[in-house]
Amino acid sequence: MFPVNVFSGLAALYIIIRAIFPIQTSWAIKIPLIIIVIAAAMKFQIIHLIGGPQFFAPKVPGIVTAVSGVLYISVYILFFLLLIRDIIYLPCFLFGTRFPMNGINALLTAVALSIGLLGLYNALKAPYVKEYKVSIPNLPKEAKGLRAAVIADIHADRITKKKTVKKIVDLTLAAKPDLILIPGDFADGEVEEIGKELEPLKELKAPLGVFAVPGNHEYYNGWTPWKSYLETLNLPFLENENREIMKGLFVAGVPDPAANHFDEKSPNMRKALEGTEGQCVILVGHKPTFRPEAKERGVALLVSGHTHGGMVWGLHKIVERFNCGAVSGLYYNEDGTAVFVTNGASLWNGFPTRLGIPAEIPILILE
Repeated sequence: MFPVNVFSGLAALYIIIRAIFPIQTSWAIKIPLIIIVIAAAMKFQIIHLIGGPQFFAPKVPGIVTAVSGVLYISVYILFFLLLIRDIIYLPCFLFGTRFPMNGINALLTAVALSIGLLGLYNALKAPYVKEYKVSIPNLPKEAKGLRAAVIADIHADRITKKKTVKKIVDLTLAAKPDLILIPGDFADGEVEEIGKELEPLKELKAPLGVFAVPGNHEYYNGWTPWKSYLETLNLPFLENENREIMKGLFVAGVPDPAANHFDEKSPNMRKALEGTEGQCVILVGHKPTFRPEAKERGVALLVSGHTHGGMVWGLHKIVERFNCGAVSGLYYNEDGTAVFVTNGASLWNGFPTRLGIPAEIPILILE
């Protein structure tokens, strides 16, 4: 988080110097504006301060999380708008042309806030169901046309509640999948507070089964109690193990690498793939960073989440660089094996926005 905090601080400083200081008004107006910009940029620190020790699950009302998220995102947008303005303005200034900066700054601020609100609105919308045709090696003839639904990154919390989870479940079941895969990040918060929001997951059923793995947020919030609770919802977890769902086709799962920081079961792909040599394997792993080893071990298809698709178009290219070149959608390795990364079915309260990258429930049709 340190690089993000540094950039947020620099963005706030730029806004203060280039948009607030030049305003032709009294300091009685400027100072509150400065405080708002600084507070918005330092959103994570402030929420953490007032929301308790769980950084990824602050105990604050959902409206506080949503509003602070909009302001935080708006700071970033306003920074880039001001930067573009100054690049355009510089040659004009050198040639003696002047513009009404107060009016321009007000307009850019309104645009930034509007985009921030639009991002939150998009993030709160129900995911859409999208079909992807996925060609993978060694697929048994009987599995051709198999429909696998992927539900990732639900992040149930004080914003994403039971009603939203119920909608995700209903949309998934309406697509009539043969198999349901859940690559983690179920919730943010403690089981006692948030568990009830995930109760609709108990309705998930598919002819070939429902299989899940823990994501990094499961470990932040206490994996042992969450695993016990989620298993009461009929969600079987694959932690370094596999299941043969039809002759020659296996589903395997590995825990998230975050387990290493909490003395939990570490990801072990070798163990997860035991007994599947020469067979067609679908590996479920929360992060696309499993891609190199999955390819090396001949995994036909790696199914992941975690990235939320990058959340903002343009930003997704940066997220892609930290996730082995996979951020959203279907990717093929040179050997014909595949990687699929879903945009996720909901939002994360830390960055509650989607701009150009909507939430989804993918249906993978195997070929």
